[in-house]
Amino acid sequence: MKKIRTAPVGQNRSQSGGEHRNVVVLVGLILCGVCLGVGVVGFFAYQGMLRSDFFQITDISIDGCRRLSKSKVLELSGVDIHANLLTLGADEARGRIEADAWVAKAVIERHWPNQLEMKITERKPVAMVNLSSGLHFVDRKGVVFAPALPPEDIDFPVISGLAEIGEPGSESHRAMLAALRFVGYAGGGNPVLPRQNISELQVAADGGLILLLADRPFPIYLGRERLKTKYYRLARVLHWLYSHKKFATTASVMMDYREDKVLVVSTVTS
Repeated sequence: MKKIRTAPVGQNRSQSGGEHRNVVVLVGLILCGVCLGVGVVGFFAYQGMLRSDFFQITDISIDGCRRLSKSKVLELSGVDIHANLLTLGADEARGRIEADAWVAKAVIERHWPNQLEMKITERKPVAMVNLSSGLHFVDRKGVVFAPALPPEDIDFPVISGLAEIGEPGSESHRAMLAALRFVGYAGGGNPVLPRQNISELQVAADGGLILLLADRPFPIYLGRERLKTKYYRLARVLHWLYSHKKFATTASVMMDYREDKVLVVSTVTS
């Protein structure tokens, strides 16, 4: 009777584990080779697309321009009409456009394969502020953004009495915002006191506002508080002065004379 020789159990397991490791290594090498091949093919394909006319910009649309011209926006962006859309640095171009004082926001969108769209939001001045460095435009949020130089349209109310504008929360910044709020109330369409009739809003030493009208620049002392209430009350006072033909003889108006009383000082003495 023949004896059957068997290998030790541990030896079979060792051989099986070695074969498994070899298979894993082989599969890993194959995958690395495939990835490398795909990467090489992708690299050369991308380089080919960069040189291809298929992605060359053929049309640039620019929307939202009012003060700035489209050619100026394109110049600010630094984008070449013959550039490749794949290589365009949209964030860098947007930053260059937004560096202009009149641009509040710029959005740049790619439309594949060869079109580019720029959307511009310009700042809208609502007043001018007279600083030590000269007149500057200011928007409704209190952003002082550009010097007011001729021949630009400077038919805006002027905020004076502030040499400089401090950081948000400072006295000067709060005073400017209060003046802008009053200008905003006047922009509501009241025919008695429209924004066009506001010539100047002076900031006094105590932070109170003094209003000068365009058609008759006698001082109107507004103070600091309850400006919205005072605006509508002043509109009624001005209407009374017009209707009673006392506007021409008015020397000043004090909106904070005594509690809720208004004092109209006349140049005519009895």
